[in-house]
Amino acid sequence: MIKKMMHSLIVCFLTINFSEASTLTLQQILNAAKEHNMISKSIEKETLALKASNLAATASNPYQLYVEGGEARPQVGAKGYEYALGLSKTIILGGIQKQEREMAQLKNQAMMLDAQKGVINFTNGLKNLYHQHCLDVKKYRSFTQSFNDLNQLYKKKEKAYKYQEIAKTELMQIKSEKNRLWAKLQAMKMEQDISKQKVLMLSKVYFNGQSKLSCSDMFPIRSSVALKDAFELTQSAYEKRKESTLKKRQRYSHAIESVNVSAQYGQEIDIDRYTIGVTVPLNFSSKRSEQQKVAAMYENEALSYKYEQDILEKKSLMAQLQSELKSNAMMVNMLSENYKEYEEKLLPLIKNSYLLGETSVIEYLLNRQKLYTLNQELFATKKAYYNTLFTLYSLSETKDTK
Repeated sequence: MIKKMMHSLIVCFLTINFSEASTLTLQQILNAAKEHNMISKSIEKETLALKASNLAATASNPYQLYVEGGEARPQVGAKGYEYALGLSKTIILGGIQKQEREMAQLKNQAMMLDAQKGVINFTNGLKNLYHQHCLDVKKYRSFTQSFNDLNQLYKKKEKAYKYQEIAKTELMQIKSEKNRLWAKLQAMKMEQDISKQKVLMLSKVYFNGQSKLSCSDMFPIRSSVALKDAFELTQSAYEKRKESTLKKRQRYSHAIESVNVSAQYGQEIDIDRYTIGVTVPLNFSSKRSEQQKVAAMYENEALSYKYEQDILEKKSLMAQLQSELKSNAMMVNMLSENYKEYEEKLLPLIKNSYLLGETSVIEYLLNRQKLYTLNQELFATKKAYYNTLFTLYSLSETKDTK
């Protein structure tokens, strides 16, 4: 009871702090998601359910009660009533009950290991959403800076138009571009607000309009990442299933599996009858156990082939994702250099040329749009990089890597 109260107080404290905090880190998001994750709770309850089902399926056989009654009318003598009472029970021998319990337990453990992949997928998906939001924020800031720069230029040209230094068409062209960029900024603002809400809602963190994500803890962009213990869950689940089939072969190797013991009391008109019986199934008279062992052997081989094919496909896809990751990282570096070169060197020259009247407003605006295009391509490539990165982490069943 005290433990539950302490747990509730901690959750309440975290919720209050999250609601008041202006900035949330990725680790805080992940901790909150872990605390409230419905997938983990579902797996926990399913594990308990399978455990209970396993115990029920492998429980000892119940006693059987036998009752019989009737009226006897002999040819000679007085008639009367007769009855019989008996108990019987099937007793499993040779540790078969334990073996069946272990078989079921191993299969259940394999199922739960497979289910853990869902938790990893959710966690990596949440990390990806966090990074996508952070990129939305950075893109919005970058475009805001570009808009402010263009807005300042528009104000200068507006004054120049008042003094009849430029034509109205030139002012209208700049205003049109300013309005286009403003509309784009509003769409970006909505996009970043939606991506933030996705992160906070999925992690079940209480949020308000003032909540922000840190974005100072993003995973670095690298051409390759270390993947330790890749496919560990898949391999562990496979080993559990293999072990289960081996125990199944042992389970059907017993010459005698069970005996049925019974005891009965019967009262006839003039006789009390006590009987004790033992029934022993003769397995050698049937091929049931032999076929079960053959089935276990084929099941074992099928598991091996399926596992090898599964790992082969995963490794092939992982190699493809690693190649895409490297390509995206190289493209990010190239686009970053091109954008920096264009922003810091080429565009200022074109702007100065325009201000000096050496180039037209159309040429200047086209070059600004080229800068926007480079910027959008850069952020799109970064988003693709993180999509690939966290897909790779999920595929390789990597739990927590940075």
